Amino acid sequence: MKNSRRRFVKTAIAGAFLPNSLRPRVSLAQTAPWHKTIAQTARELNTGKALRVLIPNGSGANVRAATQEFTHLSGIQCEIEEIVVNDINVELILRANSADETVDVALPATFGMTDLVQANAIMALDDLAKRYEPEGFSDGYLYRKGDHYQDKLYGYQTDGDAYLMFYNKAMMQDPGENEAYFKASGKQLEPASSWEDLDRMMAFFHRPDEAIYGGSLFRNPGYLVWEWWARFHAKGYLPFSDTMQPNINNEAGVAALEELIAATDSLTPDSRTNGLFDNWADFGHGNVFCNIGWGGTQKHLMSNSNMRDNLIHSALPGPVINETPSTMGYFNWGWDYTVSTSSAQPELAYLLALFCVTPHVSGLAVRESEGFFDPFQTNHYEDQAIIDVYGSSFLTAHKNSLVNSIPDLYLSGQSNYLDALRQQILETVAGKVSAQQSLNICAQQWSHITRRLGTRSQTQQWQQLVATYPESLQNNLRGR
Repeated sequence: MKNSRRRFVKTAIAGAFLPNSLRPRVSLAQTAPWHKTIAQTARELNTGKALRVLIPNGSGANVRAATQEFTHLSGIQCEIEEIVVNDINVELILRANSADETVDVALPATFGMTDLVQANAIMALDDLAKRYEPEGFSDGYLYRKGDHYQDKLYGYQTDGDAYLMFYNKAMMQDPGENEAYFKASGKQLEPASSWEDLDRMMAFFHRPDEAIYGGSLFRNPGYLVWEWWARFHAKGYLPFSDTMQPNINNEAGVAALEELIAATDSLTPDSRTNGLFDNWADFGHGNVFCNIGWGGTQKHLMSNSNMRDNLIHSALPGPVINETPSTMGYFNWGWDYTVSTSSAQPELAYLLALFCVTPHVSGLAVRESEGFFDPFQTNHYEDQAIIDVYGSSFLTAHKNSLVNSIPDLYLSGQSNYLDALRQQILETVAGKVSAQQSLNICAQQWSHITRRLGTRSQTQQWQQLVATYPESLQNNLRGR
């Protein structure tokens, strides 16, 4: 965290003052590209055994672009196994406790890193980073908030998954629709500056009798909670106080939930059940006004003739700051290169992870149009091959969103907190309880989770996490 953690560059500089026996084995000369230096070190440590890599499906093209380069330069083979996206974190925990199905490197979802640490499924990498990470290695990164936990390094972000708004350009720029919308609302059709604006536009375009829909926003139980999280923050509140008291069952939290439920009436019929790839296909028909998505959404739509040149992008609506609407990003997924505690070759596993996120090699990975890794380093936005894959409109909005992203809930028990919230939102969506009752119950459950995990420790983690929020938001979010 930026207020309490030492940056990697400081640990690298500190290495210059270590005794000879503790200095890095590898020369980190600036004259040699980092990936080549790292690969050469791995070659010198080669045990003759392949490295086993566990990855989420949909990332195969990205990871193979990186690992094939590693094999070419180091001579070390990589055996890749793909796991269903939603299962990889659980599978990694199971493998960490199995003597028969070991893993060396794994790419879990960033939002689950804290739970993986608690389950002793991934290794702390600080000692290895002191030996091998080049000075200034983090300088080009735009988002690293999920790589650390309790002041220790556990992974390297390899995917810039910041939520963005996707708008159907033909609908938004249609002269007739603009005239009708202005008459109805007194407002222009343009990227939403508030969630209220977005909901109003979705309702305007929702014409199910004509097979035209306002939005394709997720209502799948697994993804639904993220929209409420963004809506709630946009109302100017944090989910906890500085002492970890739940702050969600207030007027803002209830309004965010009620508005989310009302907006459901403007969505496509399949929104309640659509998973990730179904959502992309749903929006890709070209008869939907807007969607929320990531770079993977963009890569899919760039291959769709209905949508490739028919998109307008923007960051999510944010809180009102000094009476002016703002935008914000929300980093809610992402993948991290980690080293499994079951690895018999942790040093080589670490070097592979480090190699794969170097500027050059990570650029090779992000270029892959069939894989869903998104830009996360500054050089990616200047790479013509990446520009060709994503388009300039997306990359401009994405970089702004990534730099200004609020983090996901990177705390111990993350899944416990969000599962409780998810369940209560579903109860409200189903009409079983009111929004107020639902969030009251959730707040009680959150308090119990915090006490069980240790209020002092959770409070410390939360305060560190708040310190990673964009500075403009830190000073303008209430409830602390």
